[in-house]
Amino acid sequence: MKYTPKDIASRNKSCTIPLYQRLFEWNKENVEQLLDDLKRSFIADNTSDYYIGMLTATCANMDGNHLQLVDGQQRFTVMTLIGCVMQNYYKEWENFLKTETKTKRLSFVSRKSDEMYLDMLIRKDYKYDGELVNPKMRIALKTILEFMEEYKSKNILEAKNYAQYVYEHTSFFIVPLPSAYAPVDLNKYFERMNSSGKNLEQHEILKVKMLSKLEGDVCFFMSLWNKVADVDTVLIKQKEKENDGDYFCRKTKGLFTSADLFYTIVPMSDSDQVLAEVSIKNIFPSDQKPRESSHYNNGTRCVLRFPQLLLQVLYYFKKSKNPKFSPNLEDFFNQSNLLDTFMFFLPYEGDKVNKNELKEFFEMLIHCKIALDVAFVRSLEYGYTLDMNINSNDNPDLKTLLMFESFLFVSSSNMTNYRWFSWLMDVTVKVSQFPSCTDLFNHLKNECDKLNPLPKYNDLCYNKDIRYWFWRLDFAIWEQRKELFKEDDDTILLGVAENYVFIRNRSIEHIAPLHPKSESDLKWDENNQADTTLRNSFGNLVMISQGLNSTLSNSSYEVKKAHVESYFKSVNGTIESLKLLMVYKACKIGWNKDMIPKHGDKMYEFLKREIPLKEK
Repeated sequence: MKYTPKDIASRNKSCTIPLYQRLFEWNKENVEQLLDDLKRSFIADNTSDYYIGMLTATCANMDGNHLQLVDGQQRFTVMTLIGCVMQNYYKEWENFLKTETKTKRLSFVSRKSDEMYLDMLIRKDYKYDGELVNPKMRIALKTILEFMEEYKSKNILEAKNYAQYVYEHTSFFIVPLPSAYAPVDLNKYFERMNSSGKNLEQHEILKVKMLSKLEGDVCFFMSLWNKVADVDTVLIKQKEKENDGDYFCRKTKGLFTSADLFYTIVPMSDSDQVLAEVSIKNIFPSDQKPRESSHYNNGTRCVLRFPQLLLQVLYYFKKSKNPKFSPNLEDFFNQSNLLDTFMFFLPYEGDKVNKNELKEFFEMLIHCKIALDVAFVRSLEYGYTLDMNINSNDNPDLKTLLMFESFLFVSSSNMTNYRWFSWLMDVTVKVSQFPSCTDLFNHLKNECDKLNPLPKYNDLCYNKDIRYWFWRLDFAIWEQRKELFKEDDDTILLGVAENYVFIRNRSIEHIAPLHPKSESDLKWDENNQADTTLRNSFGNLVMISQGLNSTLSNSSYEVKKAHVESYFKSVNGTIESLKLLMVYKACKIGWNKDMIPKHGDKMYEFLKREIPLKEK
């Protein structure tokens, strides 16, 4: 539940920091950053909340009003210090600093000097100099005093309004832990929590709200959520001395294991095994090289960010329960509305909360993350890789699937809602085993081409968003590369095609521009409609990177041809368009008006062989 300092005062909540908590550790920079962030939020919109973080606590009394903080003492302490200063600017802060019975809102176990210091500050005695006072608390107080004095010197009224804003809109989320937790369990939980004071992202708030509703081991669910949220790290790693067969079985099992039993698949600790106690003198150097495994990250990254993954799983979850589920996709996949979207379609608070559905979603989130790790491409610094439980990248079926999935990724976005996600889950999450490369490729290709019927040739023209069809054509050319470049003279071209990598951020460029910067054999008549239509037609267009487009802008075909030839001697990089490679193959001498429709028709035929035409 969300609490501001005003809410904490009005609901008469109080907090104790237990013995096992460390001392207050925020430095001057931490405090200044928080005050500056609050100020920016206040100036931008003085009616909106600023989320400072999460408090995890157990109830220390019967009515639930007195909390023992398990995590969040740094944030609550700094808010108390802020209140000690801001009570001079906005009197209501006094209600936050003391309870209805005039006792301190915040107390410390076995830290009497800090207790005494806090007493002095609440009474506005800022010069107390007890020897045992935590020096970080003194630094924080001095920083807050100086910040508010500077604010006051510029605009006293705005400083008062700012103090009121902080009181009414600085928001904590308080997550209760089971009262049966033993002290050792609370200490263990505390060690696992993130206690940074940064402003929470929406998915972090969602975590707090959703997981607080799940029944069972809160610590376990929190740790598992955090592992899934680290999207760039594969969820199931290969253990030391685990053979590939056992590792494959564990990944498969992970798709169908309930969240409660997931610790049998993924250990929740940072290590895969518990080390026996051993003294340093018994540790000897080893002459064995560190074990290399293709199943660890090796610099790979998930192609979706965590908020994107959450929304994709929510959509798939709702669709699996109701095939007719059809929200407004633009609104649904808007990441800035993540909390509102979940609240509407999968309520996490109020009387509409369904705990069973929340747990079902959580389990599907885990299964979908495994499917992404194994059955969809992961980004490298340059290019992509694909697991599919296959060790060798020389497998031709794996290579074809990798190329098609790369095409799906680069040709999709938030705007197109990454539709491939649902297609992928249909043949991984819904079945009892991972599909073969061939079966997955056929399914993805069929769904993709069914969703995207081929437009008419004349519709593939300049000034229309047709980048998808250039990517799709490049895959068709790549798939037929051995047939297209089988002649002896094409050996080098085949090598260029083999090394092709799909990359985003592409733009459409004329092969023969209207006004070439350099001498060109092809001339256009600006006043001739037939010339304009031909110049803007599919045959005279190519898709290249925005950077190269800027470099080659209005360059003649001869210059572009020289650019293609540069790839023949290159050991790194990829040609930016296989369509451009086909132009070079057919027209090594020059580019003229007769060649444009011939090339365009041939490229269109490649697409027609694979994709049904769009119905009228």
